[in-house]
Amino acid sequence: MSRSSGLSLALGGFALLLFAIGWWSGPAALTWEDQWAALRDGNGMAGTILWKLRLPRILLAALSGSALALAGLLMQAYFKNPLAGPSVLGVTSGSTLGVALVSLGGVALGQPFGLAGTVVGALLGAWGVMVLLGAVVGWFRSRSALLIFGLMVGYLTGAMVTVLQAGADAGALQAFVVWGMGSFARGDGLSVTVMAVSLSLATGWAFRHRDALDMWLLGPVTARSMGVQERSLTGFLLGITGGLAALVTAWCGPVAFLGLATPHLVRALYREGRTGRLLLPVLLMGAVLSLFADLTVRFTAVPLNAVLSMVGAPVVLWLLIRQSKIPSA
Repeated sequence: MSRSSGLSLALGGFALLLFAIGWWSGPAALTWEDQWAALRDGNGMAGTILWKLRLPRILLAALSGSALALAGLLMQAYFKNPLAGPSVLGVTSGSTLGVALVSLGGVALGQPFGLAGTVVGALLGAWGVMVLLGAVVGWFRSRSALLIFGLMVGYLTGAMVTVLQAGADAGALQAFVVWGMGSFARGDGLSVTVMAVSLSLATGWAFRHRDALDMWLLGPVTARSMGVQERSLTGFLLGITGGLAALVTAWCGPVAFLGLATPHLVRALYREGRTGRLLLPVLLMGAVLSLFADLTVRFTAVPLNAVLSMVGAPVVLWLLIRQSKIPSA
C-alpha cells in the first residue's frame, strides 16, 4: 500500500470515528438502551434527537466541509494562487450580501422570500463575484494584487450588508446576526439532499477533468496547446466553486477558512502538488475538519468560526511566511 493510500484510509477512518462520536454523544443525555431503541424503530424523543437533529447536522457538516475544501482547491488551481479561497476572494461575502438582500431587504419590503429566496440570493451573490474575478484575473500580474482585489470586494459587500442591517427591523436583524455566526445545526433532509447532490456532481466533474486541471497549472497557453478547452473549463469551474460556496453559506452561514486552509494541509501531509491527485484527500480532510469543529462547538458552545479560525489562521500565517508575502515595516 502506498503512503498516499494509507493516509487516505486513515483520514476516512478518522472521519467515520468523528461521525460516530457525533451520532452517539451530545448535550441530551441518552442511554444506550434509548439509542438502540431509536435505531430499531426511530420513534420517541430519542428517535427525534438521533434521526432529525444529530444525523442531519453531522451529514451537513461533513458535506459542507468537503464542498468548501473542494471549492478552495479548484480556486487555487484556477487562479494559480495559494491564498485563493471563497472567504479570501470575496465569494462568501458575495453570498452573504445576497442572503442579506433577500432576508433583510425582503422583510423591509413586506415580502419575505423564505428558504428558496435565501438559496437563490446566495447563489446569485457568489456567482456575481466569481464572474467579476474571472473577468479581471488577467489584469493582475502579481498574486497579491488579485488577493487585494478580492479583499476590497469583501469590504464593499460587507459595507452594503451593514447598510441593510441599519434599516432592518429587530426580528429580521436578530435572525440574520444568528445566521451570520455560522452553524451546522440547521441541517435537515432538504439541505442534506441538495448538498449531497451538488457535491456529487461537482466531484464527478472535477475527477473527469483532473488532467485538465493539472495542465492548467502550467499556464493557459500551455494548457490550450495540450487540448484544454479554456472557455469551457473556466465557465464550469467558476460556476461550480461559486455554487458550492453559496449553498454552504445559505444553510450554514459564512463559514471561514475551510476553503483556504484545507488544501494546504493536504498538500503538506501528502507532499503532492498536482490538483488531480489531491481531490479525494481534500474531500476527506474537509469532512474531518468540519466534523471536528462541529463537535467542539457542541461541547464547548464556542462559535463555529472561532474554532475554524484557530485552525485556519495559523495555516494562513504559515503560508504568508513561506511565500514571503509579509511586507517589511
